[in-house]
Amino acid sequence: MYGERYMDTPQENPEGYEETNLRNLAGNLKGRLLMIHDDMDNVCVPQHTLSFIKACIEAGSYPDLFIYPGHEHNVRGVERVHLHEKITRYFEEHL
Repeated sequence: MYGERYMDTPQENPEGYEETNLRNLAGNLKGRLLMIHDDMDNVCVPQHTLSFIKACIEAGSYPDLFIYPGHEHNVRGVERVHLHEKITRYFEEHL
C-alpha cells in the first residue's frame, strides 16, 4: 500500500523498485540488525520481512528477527512493554 502510494506500481516504476529492494543489499549487512514484526500486519506485510530474511540466509548474513503473534500494525497492550524492553536490551547487548 505505501510503496504504491509513493512509488507508483512496480510496472510503472521498475527502476525505483529495483533500487529500493533491500533483498539486493542483504549481503552488505554489517553488525547487528534487529527486525521486529507483527504476524497479522496488513500495512507492512510479514511476507516482505520473510523475503528479506530469506535473502539474508542466501547471502550469508545474520539479522535477528522477533515476531509478535496476534498483533496487527503495532504492538499494543501489555506486550508493548515487552517490545520496549526487547529494544532496550538489544541496544544494551549489541550496540
